[in-house]
Amino acid sequence: MKSFGQAMRNSLPAIGLGLIATFGAVSVAVVQAPPAMAQKASKEFAENMNAASAAFSARQYAQAIQKADAAAPHASGTQQKAAVEQTRAGAYCALNNYAQCIAAIEKARAVGGVPANVNQNYDKQLVTAYEKTGQAGKALTQLKANVTKYGGTADELSYIAKAELAAGRHAEAIKFAKQAIAKSSAKPVPFNILLNAYDATGNKAEFYNTLESAAKIFKTETYWRPFIERARSEPQYRSNDAALDVFRALDAAGVKLSDADKFEWGKQALNRGLAIEAEAVWAPLFKAGKYGGASDKSKDTNLRSYAGAQAEAKADRGGALKADETVAAASPSGVQYADLGQSYVGAGDYAKAIEMFQKALSKGAMDAGAMDLVRLRLGIAQFRANKKADAVKTWQSIKSTNGSAWLARSWIAIAK
Repeated sequence: MKSFGQAMRNSLPAIGLGLIATFGAVSVAVVQAPPAMAQKASKEFAENMNAASAAFSARQYAQAIQKADAAAPHASGTQQKAAVEQTRAGAYCALNNYAQCIAAIEKARAVGGVPANVNQNYDKQLVTAYEKTGQAGKALTQLKANVTKYGGTADELSYIAKAELAAGRHAEAIKFAKQAIAKSSAKPVPFNILLNAYDATGNKAEFYNTLESAAKIFKTETYWRPFIERARSEPQYRSNDAALDVFRALDAAGVKLSDADKFEWGKQALNRGLAIEAEAVWAPLFKAGKYGGASDKSKDTNLRSYAGAQAEAKADRGGALKADETVAAASPSGVQYADLGQSYVGAGDYAKAIEMFQKALSKGAMDAGAMDLVRLRLGIAQFRANKKADAVKTWQSIKSTNGSAWLARSWIAIAK
């Protein structure tokens, strides 16, 4: 497997967890309710706690802390002490004073009387507070506990998966990344984590399954290129036979090919007698002077090749392909029909291409790998002729390990 996993690991985007949710007004015991409380609360406590509650509601958190501190010496009983500590905890956390947030939450819990909804909020606040104070281990432990108790968002599960990946705990990274994707497949982060974990453990099958899923969802070169180019590592792959098909699939998936890639594509097409395809691929390169221009060291040779492609393409469009059908009919194998099919694809005549490919398969006299390459190209012609169901059925019949089966799988994914 190539170094794709390491490249992905280095490019993992930051995960915006958004875990800090500002507390709503803390439920504090104010003197007005219930009346019995008023008899037990001192004037000093009541005045300062009412002021603290009002300041908290107005998001004047520093003022809320000041008034809660003033009320604290006058608090009696768990209810009043809890009101003080919960106000302090809420205000410190809202101010992003993470060290004090942690200390205040611990003290509020020690006093007791924390409502369940506030306690849940504390658990979530602690994840961010631990992380911001450099306590990554505690942040991860707390977040795992939160996910177990309350369930987790896709971002939270991705955070855990990324931390597990960084720690080399690949099975855990895979588990949480899958959970994140199950929650939401809208972000690439958990897919990237999965890819890195499978790459690190050498699980090629799941690596490419994940790559395929990500390619279909995000439709970006990041995933399409390594997935499609996997065809080149098939046991019986031969560049002379299937390199054209790799370029075709990459192009169909929207992968931006380099000028060198396009030139090689056109060169191989011309060598196989597919002049129309060669001319179409080369035309933008020569028009822009990328090849055949002043900076091209092989200018004269390349211009001659391009001129040859243009001349052959013109002849093919002018009737040479029709004449070649007579030759193909007399041939003992289906090879000529197969090449004619590709030429008709290049000419945009997909109905004729389908006819030629089908005749090639009927005549046969080719090895199994060559027959499957014909089926691959037949499927492409069917797909471009808006016969998607036929194309998929054709592609699904391909089994050879010369790149044809993998490219068929790629086309099925592209067609989704």
